[in-house]
Parts: sequence; structure tokens; C-alpha cells
Amino acid sequence: MLDREAIGWNTAPDVLTVREAAALARVSRNAMYEAVHLGLVPSTNFGLRRIRIAKSELAKVFQSHGEIRRLTAAFNHLPEA
Repeated sequence: MLDREAIGWNTAPDVLTVREAAALARVSRNAMYEAVHLGLVPSTNFGLRRIRIAKSELAKVFQSHGEIRRLTAAFNHLPEA
């Protein structure tokens, strides 16, 4: 099992599992799955249950969105800048 403290932006691999991406983003695994499902975090699927997220793409999510509230994300609408 991955310890949230054991992974950091400088030490994380370039391609992340959902669990690793969640640890980097400091959110729950379920929240990361939801973000992937809504298209807020770009990902690639390699068959069932093999979702991979590029670390560079996850970083872009943080650079481009100041705050994404759960209700806003549920309607797949990003806040206006």
C-alpha cells in the first residue's frame, strides 16, 4: 500500500496510477477516480482497471484551475477565471 507521505512531485514516476496521483494531489482515491471520470484529469486506460495518469498532465490541472468545487465538477463546468 502506498503511503501518502512517501511520494512527492520530485520523486514520483512520470506515469502514475490513480492511487499515486491521488497521493500527489492529496485527495482520496475515489475523488481522483471521479476527476478522471469527469474528464478533469486526463488519463489513459490500458484495459479494465488500468488507468494511468501522466504526472505532467496532473500538474497542468493544478496550474490551470484555482479551485474546482465538487458541485461544480459534478456538472462538468469549470469556474470562470
